[in-house]
Amino acid sequence: IWSLGCMLFELVTGDYLFDPKASEEYPRDEDHLALFVELVGPVPEVIRNKGTRTKTFFNKAGELRHIKKLSSWSLPDVLTQKYRMKPELAQSFSIFLSRMLALEPTKRATAAQLLQDPWITVSMEEKAPPPPQPVVQNVGHASTAPAL
Repeated sequence: IWSLGCMLFELVTGDYLFDPKASEEYPRDEDHLALFVELVGPVPEVIRNKGTRTKTFFNKAGELRHIKKLSSWSLPDVLTQKYRMKPELAQSFSIFLSRMLALEPTKRATAAQLLQDPWITVSMEEKAPPPPQPVVQNVGHASTAPAL
């Protein structure tokens, strides 16, 4: 589900949701974690406690070891400011994506739940083609065509 959220963001914007870089001050994996924190908030303790490399990236207070300056940027703001998405669409798409991007897997929506999300259901209703109209064909000569 997490990967689906990332792919949907990429399909809509043309950019990766998270595109980490390495530097001399910190490893690429820590930058990846920093990007998560900036967008969706701190990594929950329950997740940090399960990590085999937690001590490599986090201090005892749960802060990243090497990257100290983080700049939070909400998903709706990213979509409206960087990608010029209309605010109401950015808000609904953000809510939809946020349900996939919970850092704790147990808090992510299921595929079945996502199919009921207003972003999907309303979008499909708005984009649905009108119902087909019956086609009346005149078969034969004008004089023998049935009257309508």
